[in-house]
Amino acid sequence: MAASIAALIDSLPNSENKLEVLADLKAVLGNTPIQSISSISANVSFSSVFECLSTDNGEELEMCCEVLQKLLSPLPPDVILTQFHDELLTGLQHDELPVRKLCLSQILRVSDNSSEELTQHEDILVKLVKALADESLDVAKSASQVLTKLGSSEEGLSTLYSENLMSTIQDVLLGNDTIRFRVYETIVNISGQCEAGLRMSFQSGLLQQFLNELHKDDILVQLNCLELLSHLASSEHGLAYLKEHDVIARLETMLRSAQDDPLAGFLIPGLIKFFGCVARLYPKEVCSQNESFVATVFNNLSSPENPSMLSLAVQTVGFIGSSIEGKMALEKLGNKMDTGMRCIGKVLRESQQDMKITILQALSCLMRLKIEDQTSELLKLTERWYNCLGSNTFSYLMSLATQPFPELRFPLLALLEALAGQMWAQNIMSDHPGFREYLLDRSTEKTKECKEWKYNLVLTLAKSPTVSEVFGPPYVVQLKVYCNQGPFFVRAQAEVAMEGDS
Repeated sequence: MAASIAALIDSLPNSENKLEVLADLKAVLGNTPIQSISSISANVSFSSVFECLSTDNGEELEMCCEVLQKLLSPLPPDVILTQFHDELLTGLQHDELPVRKLCLSQILRVSDNSSEELTQHEDILVKLVKALADESLDVAKSASQVLTKLGSSEEGLSTLYSENLMSTIQDVLLGNDTIRFRVYETIVNISGQCEAGLRMSFQSGLLQQFLNELHKDDILVQLNCLELLSHLASSEHGLAYLKEHDVIARLETMLRSAQDDPLAGFLIPGLIKFFGCVARLYPKEVCSQNESFVATVFNNLSSPENPSMLSLAVQTVGFIGSSIEGKMALEKLGNKMDTGMRCIGKVLRESQQDMKITILQALSCLMRLKIEDQTSELLKLTERWYNCLGSNTFSYLMSLATQPFPELRFPLLALLEALAGQMWAQNIMSDHPGFREYLLDRSTEKTKECKEWKYNLVLTLAKSPTVSEVFGPPYVVQLKVYCNQGPFFVRAQAEVAMEGDS
């Protein structure tokens, strides 16, 4: 096989039908063990294959890229940069997209293995920075991935923020909004992954340059800023930086003023998402210190005339309440949370299916308590929130269980599973007519996902330390049989042949 591959590669320069040779080469490579391909590179030059990339024939170019992918992929990453440096450098600025994607895929392999090796090849890094402005989003994303990985080490950061590369970055930043925010996204990713990345990004001035965009009189630019700020705030050191530079306070002011400014009102969803992301990590601080955020969220819970804002408010409350700290922070809001739950319960009954799904998902987060977290205080909390949803809530939930829409049943089963581990909810389930039969009836669910969620529901109930007390030991035995049989068990039906059957 190795000899055949070498012969085909050697025949390329003099071949009148390069496409045919490349097709043969691709076929042989497809049947050759990876170890054999890897050993070929030590004795055979791939230059004649790379030369085929200069063709104007699209089919030939595509075939050449496929062949090179097969030839290069088995090679150790350190060989790629040392042996094919010039080819990669040329390929990164090739007019044809498949060639640029080929070269980037190989450089990504290098960065995955050891991004420090790239620091020795500044010319390639310059091309990678320029690739952030590529017309292809795939190319730009790959370049951003490599640069972000480069920024995970001190050596990589020093190279990335060196004078030559900083000059190139500033040139790329002169592009349009889309290109500019690709650069900012890379900077934010680098800043968020480690404290050293944040420090170097700040010292370079690029982080402040990004924050200055927030003051521009352009709603779309500001929304893009908010999205990236949410990512930066998801790390402890990133959030500390935003607090230290008064960005959090500035956003709170923006949220407050946006209530009375119709144009600035477009920023409210982005601001809510930002504070919601921060509140998931630091619920106590956000819910106690950011009054405008809390007021905006709960005001929207009681405003069904704006479905998109209502949906965002429901998601945000669920997002915050997904952790124990978040539940306690929401509890500290007192009547505001109870009123919000009453609004959610009302909307659940009156809304269209999309909103019902959003509410069921949020309730699943709010109601979920692991066994180890089930203190009397938290159990009383979830029970009170459940009761705030309105009367006959469980009957309504079970009516949804008969709806023939998997996309609705899926979050419903997730909510029932969240409730099933808590004794107060088990009492409601046990007393509800038909629930015991429903739980053991496998025919209620048709899709794989719903079968799995119903299995999770039964499993959670069966493992609960209070289930025997509520449902009784004989029923628990049936639950455990269901669990042992797995989510997809189908009972075999015996067929009896009757005399006279044809």
